[in-house]
Amino acid sequence: MHICKLFENCRMNKPFHYITLLALTLVTLFAVSCKDDEETETKLIMEGTISFPFPSYVQKNSHVTVEVSGITHPTDVTYKWVASSIFQDTVVSRLVSFRVPDSLGTFGITALALADGYYQVSSSVTFTTIDTVGGAALTGLQPSTTSFTDPRDGRIYPTVKIGALEWFASNLGWDGTGGVYCNSPVTEGLLGRYYTWKEATGNVSGTGLAGGPQGACPAGWKVPTKEDFEDLATTLLGSAATFTDTWATLGDKLSAPAYFNGERMWPYSPYNDHSNTSGWNAIPVGGATIDHSNFTGFGNYAFFWCATEKDADKAYYRYIYADLNTFPMASTSKTDFAASVRCVRAL
Repeated sequence: MHICKLFENCRMNKPFHYITLLALTLVTLFAVSCKDDEETETKLIMEGTISFPFPSYVQKNSHVTVEVSGITHPTDVTYKWVASSIFQDTVVSRLVSFRVPDSLGTFGITALALADGYYQVSSSVTFTTIDTVGGAALTGLQPSTTSFTDPRDGRIYPTVKIGALEWFASNLGWDGTGGVYCNSPVTEGLLGRYYTWKEATGNVSGTGLAGGPQGACPAGWKVPTKEDFEDLATTLLGSAATFTDTWATLGDKLSAPAYFNGERMWPYSPYNDHSNTSGWNAIPVGGATIDHSNFTGFGNYAFFWCATEKDADKAYYRYIYADLNTFPMASTSKTDFAASVRCVRAL
């Protein structure tokens, strides 16, 4: 309330010393208030943006260490962490280590930067816990009777034999190149990684049955060529398939009614039941752009690189869309778009 308004409310029949005392008190309060406002207004703004890289998905009951940074001025900054579901008390440190809750759910964590004479700065993230033990995080896939262990990292891939070829029945997850979904390495063994065509093939084009480059695949395995995809389609459709065709019904036969962390991955569609009769287990992890930092089409698309290039700048890929039962081809930049890879070898 304005000080003038306060004086208007004073009763004139009060003793003079009472009114005088009241006036002096109000003036003092007004002066203190103005001083507080001046002090607030003289606070400075920190330079830089507080940040701490944190995965969107984390294995439950795992140990995580994270460091906050980003403030360039002032240099004498105190960092605090707040996460009521994880810490009992506020943690004062630039670096914090903690145990992720042993339960499935979504949790939040906040980092604050404080310095005398400056406005505080904060940043918050949320993360979701998953359980990769025993395949609980990704369900609805068709089990395979054959598999391959990648000697580079020990990762086990289910495989399926179709036509003249043996295919990976899950997306390649080798971390020697490419990117991972939402900065979450725990998803590599479930969703695979995203590779540009150049990363997937080593920038080498290939043609012919099982004639693609090894690229990011393990030794003895190749990135599939257009002839490999034609062999896949011809076998499953029962008639000769041309690479440029859309291959009706194949999207249904190749895609699995999968669930990720208990949630259905492909949305319902009357045009695609995702019957997965081939056991190829396609899941809609979409693609990535902007150096693997931006993700597009998750839950609606599955993109797979073809080792055969279209020209010097573009290469072919095939994709499955949630609302269609086809498996069409398209082409895009060799370096700006990242997709999944299914490795293949001759029987």
